[in-house]
Amino acid sequence: MYRENLSDPEAPAPVAKATKASEQGDGISLLNSLLKSINSKSVPRRAYFSNRTLEFSPNFKISVKGFIILKKQIPARSCYIWLEGETPQLASGKTTIMADDTARTVERGELRKAFKFGGENITFTPEELISLKYFGDPVIRLLGFKPLSTLPLWANMKPSTFIYPSEEDYIGSTRVFSALHQSLVSKKKMAIVYYVARKNATPVVAALLPGEERLGDQGEQLIPPGLWICQLPYADDIRSNPEMTAVVQAPDVLIDKMRVITQQLQLPKAAFDPSRYPNPALQWHYRILQALALDEDLPEKPEDKTVPKYRQIDKVRFRLRGSDCRLTFS
Repeated sequence: MYRENLSDPEAPAPVAKATKASEQGDGISLLNSLLKSINSKSVPRRAYFSNRTLEFSPNFKISVKGFIILKKQIPARSCYIWLEGETPQLASGKTTIMADDTARTVERGELRKAFKFGGENITFTPEELISLKYFGDPVIRLLGFKPLSTLPLWANMKPSTFIYPSEEDYIGSTRVFSALHQSLVSKKKMAIVYYVARKNATPVVAALLPGEERLGDQGEQLIPPGLWICQLPYADDIRSNPEMTAVVQAPDVLIDKMRVITQQLQLPKAAFDPSRYPNPALQWHYRILQALALDEDLPEKPEDKTVPKYRQIDKVRFRLRGSDCRLTFS
């Protein structure tokens, strides 16, 4: 993946290969392959940040770009509509700040933000607040390395950010980034970094995790190889554990029976594929908008693909019961 860029430092990152057509050549498979290919190219690739500095030492830096690969999609509201009149109209909002004692209008230049400390309110001007929040230019500064096994599952504050090398500011960033990625993967280690995402952002300590390339069933690229920035909690973010209570353990007979049930609850290929389960609330929202825009009948209920297929489950149960009866009576 990275070797393709070493010959040309200014070459862009390779994109995912097109979805291969089905070997059987039936119409449904070809249509599904075409829809997958179109959907993968319809999502714009927008960088969360561009040309951020990954600093190994004061005189050793490379440039990277950051992307948010996985993000929850919600209905975006662009405006408010007033429906009380004869025809719907776009509503415009206006905020006015009034003083409590004189009821006069307060201008924005007169506003002060206050923090209570020692029983008194300490006020700051907007310029003072900006200077308090400034911890330097945005940077990803390498602090050290630790084994991947030392990272607990609960040490995750926000969704991880995917970073990829960029040759715009520092020539050779791809080669250095590739060497770091391959070394972390082979040694099963992670890097600890000092991370300032944007200007005036709060600095955090993060783990730089190596991610390997993931391919689909037909060879298409699902997740590209690269590094993930996982924000770690500070000591103030960790809450104390609750007091220990008496643990009631079930009998071994019930545990053995429940183990059989749990082992049968497996997803296809023992993996969760987000592309197979669309958000039912979001799809229901779009379906209502489509019905109102095209003057169609409103649907009765949303389509939820996360609901278990009870009919197929009942058929399997019926077949199993029938086989048990035949074995019993024979």
